[in-house]
Amino acid sequence: MDALALAAQRLVEPPVDVFAALEYQPTPKQQVFHEAGEFDVLYGGAAGGGKSRALTAHAIRECVHYPGLRVGAFRRTYGELKESLIAELANLNFGKAVGASWNGTEYELRFPNKSVIMFRYAESVQDATRRQGGQYQLLVFDERTLTPPDVCSFLESRLRSGRRDIPVLGIRSGTNPGGPGHGAVKARYIEPTGYGERIVHDERGRTVRFIPSKLSDNPHVNPEYAADLQALPEKMRRAFLDGDWDTFAGQMFPELNRDRHIVAPFTIPASWTRYNGVDWGFTNPWAVLWVAVDEDGRVWVYREIYQPGVGESDQAKRILAAEEDGERLSARYADDAMWATRGDAKSIADIYTDNGVHLTRAGKGAGSRVTGWQRVRSYLGNGPACPHHRAMGWDECPMLHMFSTVTDLYRELVNLPHATVGNPEDADTTVDDHAADALRYVLTNLGTGAHAWIDHLRKKTRAQQEEAPPDAPEPEPAVQEPAAPQEDAATIRKRLRDAHFRAQR
Repeated sequence: MDALALAAQRLVEPPVDVFAALEYQPTPKQQVFHEAGEFDVLYGGAAGGGKSRALTAHAIRECVHYPGLRVGAFRRTYGELKESLIAELANLNFGKAVGASWNGTEYELRFPNKSVIMFRYAESVQDATRRQGGQYQLLVFDERTLTPPDVCSFLESRLRSGRRDIPVLGIRSGTNPGGPGHGAVKARYIEPTGYGERIVHDERGRTVRFIPSKLSDNPHVNPEYAADLQALPEKMRRAFLDGDWDTFAGQMFPELNRDRHIVAPFTIPASWTRYNGVDWGFTNPWAVLWVAVDEDGRVWVYREIYQPGVGESDQAKRILAAEEDGERLSARYADDAMWATRGDAKSIADIYTDNGVHLTRAGKGAGSRVTGWQRVRSYLGNGPACPHHRAMGWDECPMLHMFSTVTDLYRELVNLPHATVGNPEDADTTVDDHAADALRYVLTNLGTGAHAWIDHLRKKTRAQQEEAPPDAPEPEPAVQEPAAPQEDAATIRKRLRDAHFRAQR
């Protein structure tokens, strides 16, 4: 529903000027947010832009204007609600000036015209399913990036109206960069809109808008708060002071850079050793990476599959179908969970083997996740420049490159945050990390010899003017698959293709 249709459904003469009654005077940027007629609007960026107050006042105004409106106002926990939306509600005197009454037991603000704002927490999908029977015509998310994306998606499924006279107004969100939902919010609001330059439509044809906010947009911020933000470490300062969506507090791999780590596809030399990394999933995406290691120990990720809803047999078949004739892999490192048995059913690894794809356990012992992420970080660092980057005049380049076609891995790595619970050196397991895990499996299993080889290459660069470079360490031998599974894979690939062509006749 567009802005004109919504305006037509509003009361011609609202009983009161809601903002004036609340003694709330929007800043110019807050006013842009309140006037936005798009279905799905994100107001956010820097800290101190007045997002929580704008969301609270906006919900109150809509409840006054639309009798019988049901608004769901969400944050991750009740503690966070009390410190943000409910605190702002208190600053607005709980809407008493427009006849609202606060029920502190139910966390609900009720209006004489039967409208209601329900303040709720939702930290997990299980929390969100408690709202399964309800319906809302307006959803409000404060600090949206702190709520896992699947929680937001489930709550959005509750957005509907059973009455013609009560319109579905849509979604209003506020947030800073960072947190488990950073990548999802960036992909939904920030990048498609050109960082707020244009309005776009989602897959259902609904309008989506991003309204960026900065600290300077709020004249009410005291100088001490601004000074505190200026004193933050660089990443946090860029996120909270500048509203920079390309870096955020808690970012796992801030060194990742598209200009340095992404290269155009080329034909991988046959002499390079190749590996798979496989992270199994069905409801969550199944992720497969093809990785090649060159003569100098650099890693090149040249192919990926990333898809939910694919069964085990079809996963194996699609891996074989993606590979070229004669393409041989030394090992396919996979999630250890694929060897688990479920009742009388075969393990997923056995089903892969039955379909011509032999797997090797990645090995996920205690502490191996952190070790794996450290290995990823090591490869993202620089070594002596490869021929591609030497031709561009570079002296150094990353030890890991990704083809530009490997989009899901790059997206996951650049948006991956540190864990907020448990080991802070680990990654947050509530966000998309499926392709990142597949990469971790491979790099961990390249062995400590890879570390030594990288160190050697760096020393070699520093010593390149000397007569003799430092002695190279003996790299660990690559893990070799038995010949039989590879021969079986080639046979099965041919059989599958022959069957496909027969089916087309």
